[in-house]
Amino acid sequence: MDLKQLLKRGARRGLLWGLQGAARPTLRYNAAPPDFSRPPRKLLLIRPDHLGDVLLLTPALSALRKAFPETEITVMVSPSGAASLENNPQVDRVVRCDFPGMIRQPASNFLAPYLYALEQSRQLRGRNYDAAINFRNDYWWGALLLYLADIPVRLGFRWPESRRFLTHEAPLAGPEALPGQPFSLSAKHSVAANLALVRKFLQLYGQPFSFEEAETALYFRPSEDDARFARLQLSEWGLERGQKLVALHPGTGATIKLWTVKNFAALADALVENYGVRVVFTGGAAEKEYINRILENCQAEHLRLDSSGWWGRLAALFRRCDLVIGLDSGPLHLAVATGTPTIHLFGPTDPAIYGPWGDPARHRVILTKISLPCQPCGVLDFRRGGQSGGYCMRSIQPSPVLEAAGELLHTAQARS
Repeated sequence: MDLKQLLKRGARRGLLWGLQGAARPTLRYNAAPPDFSRPPRKLLLIRPDHLGDVLLLTPALSALRKAFPETEITVMVSPSGAASLENNPQVDRVVRCDFPGMIRQPASNFLAPYLYALEQSRQLRGRNYDAAINFRNDYWWGALLLYLADIPVRLGFRWPESRRFLTHEAPLAGPEALPGQPFSLSAKHSVAANLALVRKFLQLYGQPFSFEEAETALYFRPSEDDARFARLQLSEWGLERGQKLVALHPGTGATIKLWTVKNFAALADALVENYGVRVVFTGGAAEKEYINRILENCQAEHLRLDSSGWWGRLAALFRRCDLVIGLDSGPLHLAVATGTPTIHLFGPTDPAIYGPWGDPARHRVILTKISLPCQPCGVLDFRRGGQSGGYCMRSIQPSPVLEAAGELLHTAQARS
């Protein structure tokens, strides 16, 4: 860490200390301890980040709703993450927030995040929340917001800059085990960490929590309009009944996580030649140019779907597919939520944290076969990979992906 970063962190800690001290005399919850003898009337959940991260929150939402069926549950998310909660019966209210540090535009000045926290906290105070959970482990701004919003019970992860604003905290690691699950997943997975916070929260209110009994599957249900769109689209493409369809989603949130144009093209053509499937490329406006380049390198003709702003339509299409292949991205988590088998190509990010939350027999992770001591680095805020991705991604060959695809397609055919 250089001198500039050290000075910035020191100034931030000073501002946080000052805000905490200035606000303390005005906070009503100092007058009386919180009441844990009855469920909270209103519960606020904070989950910044984007579509995939919010989708990974849905098992925690199911657990909270099961424990507190009468509680009004509000989820504060970024505008880009709100679509993951469409048609979700576990949520009563969705609030959109331009979380500092989570939006692409830089802050206008050093004080902007703190002033925005004051502005947002005034709006939250009017809702009279009894309790809140900050689900991102390193997000001090969320913990500050809950403190300034005068919420009596504030739970979050044990992060140095967040702890001063919380009433209760949980360790950064996830639960020690996930017994009773039909698949083996790391205890540090994002979903497991969310469930660990829920377990801690329910313990405060004397509510039992069992991983064996919890509904831990990702939740997303496309609407009937979305399903109708998918049926019409398949008809327009001329897909015959029983024709196998494989979706390739080449897009992701950081250029270093991209796979190469030539590898995607080679994979698409090989899927058609080896397994007789139809291939559809999916993606929004951000992926348009990239998909165009892939299609230019293909020998066979493939379908494409512009999924810009249509999270439900994309889910409905994925549900019809026999397999979805892509990178570490929100749409691949969406495919998992629909129950369709998936293949995820991972490079700089850790699949133990962000990998598919599902049966590994149906949801595969592909890594490079080259031993790289830097993988996973978790560094996504630079463009070293350009439009070809980092070396960890470029060195993934199409052959292991094609082999895994064949196994999953064969398994799906055997089950049908």
